[in-house]
Amino acid sequence: MRWDWMARRETALQTARGRLQELIGSEFRSGDKLPNERDLAERLKVSRATVREVLGQLASEGVVTRTWGIGTFVHDGVERVPVSIGDVTALRDRITASGHRPTLQDAAVSRAKCPADCAAVLGLEPDSPVWRVDRLFAVDGVAAAWIRDHLPLRFDGRELDPSGLVSIDLDMFEFLASATGMPVRRAEIELAAVLADEEANARLGVAVGHPLVTATQIGYGANGAPLFHGHITVRTDVLTLRISRGGDTPPAG
Repeated sequence: MRWDWMARRETALQTARGRLQELIGSEFRSGDKLPNERDLAERLKVSRATVREVLGQLASEGVVTRTWGIGTFVHDGVERVPVSIGDVTALRDRITASGHRPTLQDAAVSRAKCPADCAAVLGLEPDSPVWRVDRLFAVDGVAAAWIRDHLPLRFDGRELDPSGLVSIDLDMFEFLASATGMPVRRAEIELAAVLADEEANARLGVAVGHPLVTATQIGYGANGAPLFHGHITVRTDVLTLRISRGGDTPPAG
């Protein structure tokens, strides 16, 4: 009797799995959020426990990704590219070092009013004119990170012209070292988890509600002078952010 029960259960799981994969293939795109377990159970005419087990199988095989408290999303099959954020290195170079091809899918440089959080860092009045640099980075052709940086119009008496940053051949750190005569020696990054909104949907091509990581980055020169203030939005199904931490080696003996 036990073998009969196990066989029936396995058949039910296979049937539910087939229905769910058919549903995903016909109604959802890569990055889309799936309905919750209760709704899926009703559509597939199975129990929530069966749905939960099938989703667990698909997650282990990389078909879907599950984030506790957020939901289940269709995986796009793109290899995640690990990039370190523990040092002052351009995103372009981090992607290249991982063996992948970085490109700019979109980029623009314009004058804009300085947001309040940026103004406090750069020592400006809110709404003061600043440079705004928008760049959409892709990894192997897949949109991965959108970065919006703000820079002062001038630094230490030098006029800044960041128009060259619309090219993948020039990164922010190279530009600032050349334009200000002061390399970025330190970058502070503050991370937060968010859900994609309409703007992220348009820029990164993910569904509204897709989990993302945002970061606020401030770059400082050798004397502690703030050089730029930026916001980064990252698709963690394409890029994974890695922080390496270490301490002094304890003395021997």
